[in-house]
Amino acid sequence: MKKKINRRIRIAFFGDSTVKKRSLTFIDAYDTAQLLGKNNFTVLNGGGPGVMFASTLGANSAHGRAEAVVINPKNEPAARYEGQYLENISQVKRIYSLKSYQGRLNKLIKLASAYIIFYGGTGTLAEMSFVWSEAKFAYPRQKPIIFYGKKWRKIIKTITSELKFEKIEKQICYFVDKPEQVLDIIKTYSKLK
Repeated sequence: MKKKINRRIRIAFFGDSTVKKRSLTFIDAYDTAQLLGKNNFTVLNGGGPGVMFASTLGANSAHGRAEAVVINPKNEPAARYEGQYLENISQVKRIYSLKSYQGRLNKLIKLASAYIIFYGGTGTLAEMSFVWSEAKFAYPRQKPIIFYGKKWRKIIKTITSELKFEKIEKQICYFVDKPEQVLDIIKTYSKLK
C-alpha cells in the first residue's frame, strides 16, 4: 500500500498591519482564514499585527495551521516596519526567520500556493506588485492572486488602465468579497496541481 503524502497547501495573507480587531478588513481576514483552516489549508503570514494577526487567529479558531515568515529581530529595519507581533508569532505552528525584508517576502512567495491581498498601504502595494509580476512570468501555471474587498476593483482598474499592462496581466487576478469565493478559487487551483 502506498503511503499518502500530506503536502501542505499554504495560502499567504497580505494587507494592512494597522487594522484593528473590529474593522471590516480584520474580520474579513479572520473569517477567510477560519474557512481555509476548516478546509485543511495552512495560513501563512508575515508575523505582524493587523491582517497577519487576523489570519493566525482565524486559522487557529478552526483548529487549522498558521505559519509566519519573519525577519530575524537582529536584522529588522529600525523605523516604520511593523516587526514581529508577539501575540501573533506566539500562536503560529512554525516560524521561518530570514535576514532581510526581501528575504522574508521571497520566502512568503515561494512557500505560498495562492495569495490573498487585503486592503493596505505601501507594504501591501510592494507585495502585490511582486506576486503579480511572478504570476505573469509563471503563466499559465501561475499561483492565484486574490484581491479581497470592493476597493480593489477600482484600484486595479485604475492601475491597469493608466499603466502599460498586457492583456494577460489583467486576466490573472481575481476579485472577491466573501471568504467562500476565496475557498472556491483555491480549491479549483488545488485540483489542477
